[in-house]
Amino acid sequence: MRLVQASARTAARGRVRPRFGPAVALLSVAPLSVALLATGCSAASSPGQAAASQRLTVAAVPGIDTAPLMLAVQDGLFRQHGVTVTVKNVPSAAAAYSALNHGTVGVAAGDYTAFFYAMATGRQRLKLVADGYDATAGTMQVLVLPASRIHSPKDLAGKVVATPQAQVAPYRRTFPYNNETLATESVLQGDGVRPAEITWQAMPAAEMISALKQHRVKAIVATEPYVIRAETQLGAVEVLDSCSGVTENLPLTGYFAAAATASRHAAALRDFQAAMTTAQADAAARSTVQTVLRSEQMPAQDAALVNIGQYPTFLNIGQVQRVADLMYNSGMISRTVSVKGLLLK
Repeated sequence: MRLVQASARTAARGRVRPRFGPAVALLSVAPLSVALLATGCSAASSPGQAAASQRLTVAAVPGIDTAPLMLAVQDGLFRQHGVTVTVKNVPSAAAAYSALNHGTVGVAAGDYTAFFYAMATGRQRLKLVADGYDATAGTMQVLVLPASRIHSPKDLAGKVVATPQAQVAPYRRTFPYNNETLATESVLQGDGVRPAEITWQAMPAAEMISALKQHRVKAIVATEPYVIRAETQLGAVEVLDSCSGVTENLPLTGYFAAAATASRHAAALRDFQAAMTTAQADAAARSTVQTVLRSEQMPAQDAALVNIGQYPTFLNIGQVQRVADLMYNSGMISRTVSVKGLLLK
């Protein structure tokens, strides 16, 4: 995956808009690599494909952001680059980070806010393998009931707003604790609404629609497929696009490796990067992503209507640095993270 140092993206990509919560992927590198060295074996390859000299186990929360990962497996892209990848599901970004922190997996993909928080608080030394998924218009929205008296961002002041649960960063009502609260608070400040004026109530994303319907909260911060479900089930309407203005095209998820793992398995990670670059480019076609989502048991109606964001085919250092800077400026972290220092050598 190419690296670009810039404050804005220099390559245009198709704008398919997303609506599935940020997913997480883990690549278990070390255990299988050791086994291959011990036995002297490598996976057999099909004619015309490179021999798969490395085996990676990938655990993923199925979702829009990891659709290229599944696409790469289905199309044999990893094997073409000398890597055999097996995908297993994990339940959350918190589970992903925990597995990485305990050394039971080699690489994890998940929310930038979660992993940057871990690095900024000294919990883990990580390397950034690739940018996974970036926002577009409609990727993340603040929604209210159609009969609500909330018609503008300023009307949210003094209200209880539901958000997905915190992951690595702790849940606190006074500062951001995940992608959703960081992006939403950043935009709200531009509209003259102070973060302290809103009460954030974290809950499982699947419960937010019922909480809104039952008037337990006045608004929800939703990603897909919960945006489309709130719209179709409740007639919910958008009050705020959380990925607009200062957060426009904000990077949301990336692939990370522990620094020690990146040092030992640099070749395997570069093979993974190469396959993912092709898969991310292929995922620019909306129909391709929809097919993957249906294969992951997303209802056909949801797959047809969800917004789909951007799948970067290069890592833009300046763009990803925006996330770390927003976290620092908001008080989410007390020291910033240098994205340039996280790159694979």
